[in-house]
Amino acid sequence: MKVILEIQNLDRQIRALNREVDKCPASIDFKNYKKVLQEGRSRFEQLESQANEIIKNYNAAMNRYSKFKGNSEIIKKRNVENINLDNISSLITDANGLVGELSEENRRVEELVRKAEEIVRKSSELSNKLTEAKKRSVNIKARIEEKRQEVAPKIAELENKIKNLEPKVEDKEKYAKYKEMKANGIFPVYVNLEDSRFCGGCKTELSLNFIEKLKNKKMLSCEHCGRIIMLDK
Repeated sequence: MKVILEIQNLDRQIRALNREVDKCPASIDFKNYKKVLQEGRSRFEQLESQANEIIKNYNAAMNRYSKFKGNSEIIKKRNVENINLDNISSLITDANGLVGELSEENRRVEELVRKAEEIVRKSSELSNKLTEAKKRSVNIKARIEEKRQEVAPKIAELENKIKNLEPKVEDKEKYAKYKEMKANGIFPVYVNLEDSRFCGGCKTELSLNFIEKLKNKKMLSCEHCGRIIMLDK
């Protein structure tokens, strides 16, 4: 068990070095860059949806306009000489209604044009922002790689120590379990019991029944996070 714990300590150091890369300014810049791209894609999808809606509304407006235009032609073709006092009121009502409808339709079309211009403006701004972010990404990646190369020799040294320790592991089953849990993102795998009642990994308070079992077995998987809790020697 001692050798496995030594390996776990070496793995902890490797993780610390990888975190140095993940938390360096360049990595933070790259995460921000990816966020800009993600937001940009989402915003472009929204703009595309809005543009499609405008096109749909515009086509509907043009169809209504064609109908109004047809009504206008009907009014113009009426023979004025045959109009009498009984139907002149109807003619005036039709004409007034048509003027009102065309005025409202014109307002709708102007609003569609305004929205379309706003979409074009926002699309241009977003495109410029993404282009600038992409230019910066080249330099960002180079800085990340520089930091990665800086810690690479240290990581290689630690990995070599682990390789030399592995043949000395006596309990192959426990070590296989360690590697499996580590591969699944559970780390550290083996932890101590803290303050006689907390898991040393997830820091969650353990039940009295669990602690009693642990006292007997000396090593038991945490009922909350699955890490293997060991009693202090």
